[in-house]
Amino acid sequence: MTTGSSRDISTPIFAAIFAAIGALVIWDTTTYTDADSYVFPRTIASVMIALSVLLAIQWGLGWARASENGVSQKPISQSILRRLALVFAMIAAALLMPFLGFLATGMLTFAVILLAAMYDPWTPYRLIVYPISGAVIVVGFYLLFSKVLKVPLPEGTWAF
Repeated sequence: MTTGSSRDISTPIFAAIFAAIGALVIWDTTTYTDADSYVFPRTIASVMIALSVLLAIQWGLGWARASENGVSQKPISQSILRRLALVFAMIAAALLMPFLGFLATGMLTFAVILLAAMYDPWTPYRLIVYPISGAVIVVGFYLLFSKVLKVPLPEGTWAF
């Protein structure tokens, strides 16, 4: 449990902001007439609201990981660099998708985000399982959207 004086107040604030954004998305979709148009945003918004509420409850109960209690925290400069790398990776993915297509961009972006976001040390297990699971997830989303849901995804203009 965390002490009262060192509690991170940004957690409940951002949980409330994300819950409010989710509520705004749900409200905005009430004007949509086609079920195909509103099911996906409402589902994502509902999950975002539920997870935000759970995070706020977790914070309220004082539950925290060991690293949040002052044990083994890395310098803030490393955290800022990792966060910036994530933002730049997402922007680069959005810019590259028309050229590389969904699948290639997804694989590349996952690899960059994995490297940028990896907080814990690499182990042989992580070196094997993380890239394989990432590839399965990206290909799974590609197949789900392109084949099952029939969503037209960018194919890319650069032929490799």
